[in-house]
Formats: sequence, C-alpha cells, structure tokens
Amino acid sequence: MKKHFEYISEKQIFRLLLSGSDKLLIETRNTNTKEVSFNCFELISGKQILCDLQLEEKTWLGVEAIYKDIIFFHKFPKPNMPGHKEIIAFDIAEKKITWQNKEYAFAFVYEGKVYCYTQGFEERFFYALDYLTGEVKEDIGSNYALINSLRTQAENAKDWSPYAFPKSNVAYADESSQKIITQFTAAFSLVGQIEWIVKNNILLFTFHTKEKNEKFTNRFAAISTINGEASLFETLNENVMALLTDSFFVYKEYLFLLKGKNEVLIYWLTQEQHLGLD
Repeated sequence: MKKHFEYISEKQIFRLLLSGSDKLLIETRNTNTKEVSFNCFELISGKQILCDLQLEEKTWLGVEAIYKDIIFFHKFPKPNMPGHKEIIAFDIAEKKITWQNKEYAFAFVYEGKVYCYTQGFEERFFYALDYLTGEVKEDIGSNYALINSLRTQAENAKDWSPYAFPKSNVAYADESSQKIITQFTAAFSLVGQIEWIVKNNILLFTFHTKEKNEKFTNRFAAISTINGEASLFETLNENVMALLTDSFFVYKEYLFLLKGKNEVLIYWLTQEQHLGLD
C-alpha cells in the first residue's frame, strides 16, 4: 500500500464527491466566515483541476450532483433553511459556469436530462432540461407518477459497486479478520464499535480508545490478511469528545482516509497501479 496523494486545507472538509470519470470534488467551509470553496482532482493522476473555487454566492451554496463532469450547484432560499433553489451548471473541464436557471430547483439528473421543478401553491410543476445547455426539453407538469418512476430509474441506474463502506459489526467478519483485530487491539482500552473492510487481502479498520483525560483517540490500521503485517497505522483524531464514524471508505483500488477535520489521505490498495507520483 502506498500513499497516492493528500489534500490538506485550513478549512473544514464537509463533503467528498466522486464523478463517473473519477474526478474527486472536495467541499470545504471556513467555519468563521461560513464561506464555501471547492477543490477538484483527477483521481488517477492526482492532478489538481480546481483550486479553492468560489462562485458569486460564497456562503449559501451547495452541490446537488456531478453528472458527466458537470457540477450542479444550488443555492439556499434562506440561511439555515433546508430547501434548495436555482440550478447552476459548472463544467469542470472548461472551469466555468455554462448555464444557470433561477426559476427552477433541481430534483435529479437522468439520461442527459436535469429534472427540476417550480413550487406552486399546493403542488410542484416539473420540467426536463438538457444537462449541457439548460434548454427546456419537456414540460411534465404535475405528473408525479412519471416523476417518481423516473426518479426510481435514476436511483437504480447509479452504480455503487466500485465503493466499499465500512461495516460496524466485527461478528460478521471472517475468522481470520476477527483474530487480527483482536490481536492488534489487545493493548488498547477500546470503546465503541470497530469499523472494518476487507479489500485485496488487506483488512482496513478503525477503532477508538479512551485516554486518561476521558477523551477519545480514533486510530486506523491496514493489515495483510495473508501474513498479518501492518502496512499502515495512523492516528486520525485525538482528544475528541465523541466517537467518530465514517472515517474511511474504498473506491475502486483507492483507500480514502479522513484525518481530523481538514485532511484527506488517498492510498493505492494495489502496488501495480502506482504511476510514480510522489
């Protein structure tokens, strides 16, 4: 296992998104000003495409989805309100906004169309837009049956097979993995559940320990299920007041580790993929 690249920010990391073409989008926020920024990397090469991107609206902004390397942003109608408004289409390759619609709110994207709506007094009115241009392709009206059917098709079309997310019950791990975890953590004062994944004969897991100051430390380990050797042992969080989950996941042959509130570490899980990137 070898580190591919890392991203360290002075801001807090709020979200990671991966596109179908293996672009990594990282959303960060300044906890003082609440301003949001976006960084984008080519996952395979580690090349940075976007650096601290900010739009005209710097605070009340979020991401709906990435579709064919178009980022669809939304605004919030009011501070601290969950509803979304407007659609802003940003082309990653061209590094610019390609179209924007202030009338509609994003619902979902499917087969080259952005499905969106306007809110009436009692119901919503739906439209389908060309994802590249924003041109209205269909006026669907308030046909909820059609929209719900299309939304289900869109969800079913999503391919989650490249992802592996940690399981939280060690009892479901194989006997060898359970033994490795037990032996490795024997010297620690464990609290909470252990989260784990087995990928390419490597056992990946996180665990928490309670320290003398009554706070917690969150640690990560990667150990071969073949020879029991540790290829990585990393402290992810120290002196935290609560137990943390979802500190890592796997996408294809890459391990993503979230360290603290402002670091993302990315490792290759197979040496054959190493391209010589430092």
